[in-house]
Amino acid sequence: MALAAGVSQSTVARVYARPNLVSADTRAKVRHAAESIGYVPSAIAGGMRKQKSGLIGVVVPATGEYWQGVISEFARQVGDSGRQLLVTSFRDAGGVNTAIQSISRYRLDGLVLASSAIGVAQIARLSGSTTPVIAFNQPAATGIAPTVAVDNKSGSATIAEHLLQVGVRSAAFVGGVAAASTDQLRYRGASETFNERGVLCPYVEAGAFSYEAGFKLGASAVRWERLPDAIMASADELAFGVLDGLRMCGCRVPNDVLVTGFDGLPQSAWEGYRLTTLVQPIEQLVKEALVYLTDPVGLPAIVVDGALRIGGTTSKEAPHG
Repeated sequence: MALAAGVSQSTVARVYARPNLVSADTRAKVRHAAESIGYVPSAIAGGMRKQKSGLIGVVVPATGEYWQGVISEFARQVGDSGRQLLVTSFRDAGGVNTAIQSISRYRLDGLVLASSAIGVAQIARLSGSTTPVIAFNQPAATGIAPTVAVDNKSGSATIAEHLLQVGVRSAAFVGGVAAASTDQLRYRGASETFNERGVLCPYVEAGAFSYEAGFKLGASAVRWERLPDAIMASADELAFGVLDGLRMCGCRVPNDVLVTGFDGLPQSAWEGYRLTTLVQPIEQLVKEALVYLTDPVGLPAIVVDGALRIGGTTSKEAPHG
């Protein structure tokens, strides 16, 4: 490349690394020569000179529509910034260590730990490394590592308040996994709001944040001693399953029971669901995470408000009595 341009190798390097130190004529000569021979500067070599790799790593579950949306947004924003996204995933808690070990082999400019399946001890250990780390939507890591999350408690309280306004007098909260900090905060927001109005809201664990778990629970709800006025699901995928399970058993939503979700997945607006849900501002959450990883200062706990979207699953003048 240097020979084709008629300059030294160090001049070629400066053109791509520090072009302000090279005259306009020389820059033009080098770039013309590069185009003529198809030369592409090495991003890896450039990163080594700058002590940056240009890689942002993410450890995330392999399943779940919510996480697929999060990864897509990370890929878009990381790409727009001229960097690259490196993703490792796992199917269950048993695969977390392998995923972390795999991504730790790379020199990263930042690492995002997404999913409550990644334990607090693992997060604490990784946050002590030289690579900047941030926990995504994992409230349990607050105070241990930098975190960014939707306001889970407030968002769930907003949904509960909406249900009270439409006349709900009994409710059940369907969670995915009781040990998950997101589930705990969402249930706390719902139960405290209901309790203030004298409305009971027991917690029911589905066993997973999945459509299948929600469907099984929804289909069995007809055997409960009494169907509540409303069922709050702690995630949209759970809510989709609950809705289909209820409908399969002849329950009409919203005539017989109201149903809500949490996340604001694209499918929640589909005509077949039209789910009332709390929409997470994924674009903003991802942006906040990347801003921190670019300038990792302090131990922030970034909390972003979601927005209630009212759909057909709660559009009813009065719940059944």
